[in-house]
Parts: sequence; structure tokens; C-alpha cells
Amino acid sequence: MRTFATTLVALTLWWLAAGIAAAHTGLVSSDPTTDATVTIPPGVVTLTFSEDINPAFATIVVNSADGRNWITGPPRVEGPQVTATMGPDRPASGVYTVGYRVVSADGHPVSGSYKFTIAGVPGGTQPAATVSEAAPTAASAPQSPSPAGSDTKTSILIAAVAGLVLGGVIALWQSWRRRRARAPLSEAGSADSATPGDEARTPPSG
Repeated sequence: MRTFATTLVALTLWWLAAGIAAAHTGLVSSDPTTDATVTIPPGVVTLTFSEDINPAFATIVVNSADGRNWITGPPRVEGPQVTATMGPDRPASGVYTVGYRVVSADGHPVSGSYKFTIAGVPGGTQPAATVSEAAPTAASAPQSPSPAGSDTKTSILIAAVAGLVLGGVIALWQSWRRRRARAPLSEAGSADSATPGDEARTPPSG
């Protein structure tokens, strides 16, 4: 029984660790945010992920409604944050689609897309914002729904289930030990109660 309990506990802990490890890199925040409507065309697009990103494998595109990509040059990577600069002649209104594909420092690829809208004057343009003016810091970057949140919830659920299983195993093991401890006392009591009856059935000698 002890060997079984130890094995079950080990398997539970392994399952918990595997579930947590499955929560790979995800998008934590973006600027502009998903489905946001802004009045001034942004000069940059900044994406923040849950892990550091490999600078050699980071790509961001921002396409206007006509399919043109308005990103100029490669993105800048600083830890988990990836920033791409938009060109100065981009349309001042319309729907834009942000597409990204990155690889985290530990080799996990992440890709996805989202949209935002510029509600400016149709046909007009806005001056390009500089990177230093528009790039948000990690602390001020607005939050948006991301796969990382669902991974965290999954990890918490796995931990809760594992805790219940582990608690049940410990309870069964303790109950089994108590039954073993009471067994010798029960056998001794049975032997003592049988002794007087045996003496009564013994015939008198000579």
C-alpha cells in the first residue's frame, strides 16, 4: 500500500508539472489594443509577450484595408517587448490588421493577428510619430485578452485537481495505517476471551 501511494503521488506531481510546462509563450498586451478605435494614426505598434523574444525571429506586419504593409524596417526587440515602426504616408482612417510571428528565447513559436481602427478624416494623413514618443513602456502598455490568461487558468485548474488527488491518497494511506495498528489489539482480545471457556471444558483429572 505504501508503494502504491508513493507511486500515485509521484505520478500526480509529474502530471502537474507537465500541465504547467504546457503553458507556452503568449501575447500579454498590445498597443494599439485589439479592436481599439483611435483618432490619431499610431507611429508604432508594440506587442508584449509573456516571455523574452528571440530578436532573430520576430516579424510584425500592419496591413491597411487594401492589403499594403505599412511597417518600415525590422522590429526592435527588448526582452518580451517587440516594437515596429509604421510609415509616414499611411491612411489616416480605416481598419488595420496587425499580424505577428515570433519565437521565444526557449524556442516556442507564437503567431496571431488582430485588428484596430483609425477614425480619422477620410483621405487625410497624420504626421508620423517618433519611436521615442509613441513607444509605451511595459508598465503603461494597455492590456488585451491573450492566450496567456487561458494558460494560467488551465494551470490553476490542474493544480487544484492535483491537490485533491494528493489529499485523497494521503487520507487513504493514513486510514490503512490505523487499521493495521488496531488489528493486533483485536486479535489479542479474541484470544483472551476464549481462554475461560477452554478451561471449563477440560475434564477433571483422576
